[in-house]
Formats: sequence, C-alpha cells, structure tokens
Amino acid sequence: MSVSGCAQHMSTSPPAPADPGRPGLRVAPERRLALRAVLAWDAVARQSPGRLRPCANDECRLFLIDRTKNNTARWCSMAVCGNRMKARRHYQRGRPSR
Repeated sequence: MSVSGCAQHMSTSPPAPADPGRPGLRVAPERRLALRAVLAWDAVARQSPGRLRPCANDECRLFLIDRTKNNTARWCSMAVCGNRMKARRHYQRGRPSR
C-alpha cells in the first residue's frame, strides 16, 4: 500500500493535551501496523537517503539499510542471500557452456 493509499484511511484528531503542538492520527485498528510500517519506512528513507534498497537476490523480498562506509552493500544478509548468490555464481562459472 502506498503512502497516499494509507492516508485515505486516516483522519486527524485534535492534539492531545499532553502534547499540544503535535496532531494525532485516528486509524482503524486493523490498519495501525501498516501505518506504522509506512511511517518507519519514510523516517529511514529521510534519515538515510540512498541507503534503503531491495536485496540484490531476485528471489528475496527483503530490503536492507546500507550502513557501509562506501554504500556498496548488496544483500539483506551476507550469511543467507550473499552466500546463495556467490555459490550460484561459482557453480555457473564451473559449468561448461552449451
């Protein structure tokens, strides 16, 4: 679901007395988790532009936050996806061409 799709199911509420400068959101209980995920995604994307991206393994559906100094991380997990991709490449290099 997109941010605008999520926003269609929200309504603003008056500020809470404890935090008068911050408006609240009213969301149906079954949509709260989706809203939190979208807001967290947006916060990470804003704090670390260019660092949030999909795993390079086409079979993986996960994303990674690249924390490397030179922004070159490729896999969500080196132990899982990185190992699989390297093993696959190694196997394909050793196979004779047909």
